[in-house]
Amino acid sequence: MTDAHISPAKYLWIWVWLAGLMLLSVLVSELALPKRTIVLGVLGLSTIKAVLVGLYYMHLRFDRRWLTFLALFPVLLIVLAVGLVYSSRLVRL
Repeated sequence: MTDAHISPAKYLWIWVWLAGLMLLSVLVSELALPKRTIVLGVLGLSTIKAVLVGLYYMHLRFDRRWLTFLALFPVLLIVLAVGLVYSSRLVRL
């Protein structure tokens, strides 16, 4: 494991970014946009927030690579499941 010392100021800045992204998600959800655009925007912002939490608060940035891959494996399963569900929309039977 590498040097995993992060200053409290860095944690505060990550928290500020997370709070700002949450506020941006709420603001995007209130815009008069198509529902699909709103959902994709909020999901994109949520993905950024999840990466920040994983890297800094879960300390995946400082752990061994195999542990990071182990933490990301469920994401791969979700992507495959969503792809399977929406594959029927791509191929009209």
